Amino acid sequence: MKWAQEHCPGPLWIVLSGLETFDAAVDALQLGAFDYLGKPPEVQRVRVVVRNALEQIELVRERKRLYEQIERSNAQLAEKVEQLEQVCRMLEEQAAVIQSDLDRAEVIQHALLPQEPPEIDGWCLETLYRSGSSVGGDLYDVILLDQQHMGLVIADAAGHGVAAAMLSVLLKLRLNLTDKAGTLRMPSQVLSNLNRRLHETVTAPGAFITAVYVLLNRHTGQARIASAGHPPCIWTTPGGQCQLLAHTGPALGLEADARYEEREVQLAVGDRLLLYTDGVLGSGAESITSDELTRTLCSGIDRAELPGSLYRAATQKITGERDDITMILLERGEGASHFDDTASPEERLTPQPSTTQAQLLYAVRGEQAFISIAGNVTWVFSQALLDTANTLLERYNKLTIDLAACEYMDSTCLGTLHEIVISRPDAVYLQRMPTNIRELFEELSMGAVLSHESPSNDPLPDLMEPLPQKEIDVARQGARMLSAHETLASLSPENRERFQGVVDSLRADLDRKR
Repeated sequence: MKWAQEHCPGPLWIVLSGLETFDAAVDALQLGAFDYLGKPPEVQRVRVVVRNALEQIELVRERKRLYEQIERSNAQLAEKVEQLEQVCRMLEEQAAVIQSDLDRAEVIQHALLPQEPPEIDGWCLETLYRSGSSVGGDLYDVILLDQQHMGLVIADAAGHGVAAAMLSVLLKLRLNLTDKAGTLRMPSQVLSNLNRRLHETVTAPGAFITAVYVLLNRHTGQARIASAGHPPCIWTTPGGQCQLLAHTGPALGLEADARYEEREVQLAVGDRLLLYTDGVLGSGAESITSDELTRTLCSGIDRAELPGSLYRAATQKITGERDDITMILLERGEGASHFDDTASPEERLTPQPSTTQAQLLYAVRGEQAFISIAGNVTWVFSQALLDTANTLLERYNKLTIDLAACEYMDSTCLGTLHEIVISRPDAVYLQRMPTNIRELFEELSMGAVLSHESPSNDPLPDLMEPLPQKEIDVARQGARMLSAHETLASLSPENRERFQGVVDSLRADLDRKR
């Protein structure tokens, strides 16, 4: 065995010897023998030892093959890692280019805003503009039309980011406040022309703009107002009286032949008129309401401080992505005007969490149906959610709504979810509620929804399909929004105070269309 170690280490050696002592066997094994057999050998034992030796040889060969395979895999993995690193570097470079383009787009978009307040004797203007990201869908303008008239425009394009920004730029390009002869166009005519041109130009589903145009006679104080699906303007007097001026027609781009009525108000000295986008109100349970907005407007806060105060109230409790926020405050009276479209360093340094795109899926397993609600879900999905739930409840004994990946639901979807639960309380169950969604239900007194939380978390089917999503029917969607907010308003006095203004505005709009 000593000789074999030096001159022939490859084979396995089996020692056959008449020295049947334990020490001799130990010495042989320590010197590299595979096994030790005493004389005379037993055939069966020899067979076992040889078989074990052959298996050992095969194990050694297999281990060698595995090591070689691992080495090849490591080499391939190293190559893949290098390729991924190259892709990451490329994506980082592309992201840097995109961010650079967005930064330039932000500068260009700001250039579309009015740069300096006009000098208007007897009137004061305060504006505030904050986009939710680099670029946004809000737009405003203040235009001196002639020696007597001034135009105020505020608009909010559907969605966020680049797509909404492009819509707002398109509106800016299509905004014609006078005809070819230079004659002033009335607000209803301005919105009708905008609506027609946008409807002809933009064919993508869900692309629309809400807007308000105010034509002000600076000498008489008469303001003619037309609103396209926009949040109500607020008119207040020094005596504390206030009036909500609801929209006078649908959002721009939805109906080709939409008509827009006008309202006339007479602004006296000290009166204020506030135009704002829906980002001021927000969309969560912690957001400020129209009533709170009105009380703040009538609270005696200095005019110059009011937009900033409203902005802080609208954003202090935001936990998700912030919407674009724009305000125009007009007051009849002497004083300096200010335009504010630049965020403070503190605002710019505050990170805004990203928002996950909504995804609503459904599937069936046996006699049980499932709907999964994920991401940030807004009114756009409310009708599809209700229709799909009703269809499934007609066919199956149990509907489980999974909220594990739900980050946010607006008031229309919350009211719709409540309607689904109470329509079939014996068949609808909710499971895996995130803490923030549970808090929303509690905040809005949605006890009926909370009481239907399933004690067991059923696994979702492997294959789920998106909810059927039809093109938005304006009339039907308006009725859906009204029903959802009426449901929420009926749950508690606090809800009634919070949503009654929305209910009244939606109901008036539907009555007008009828």
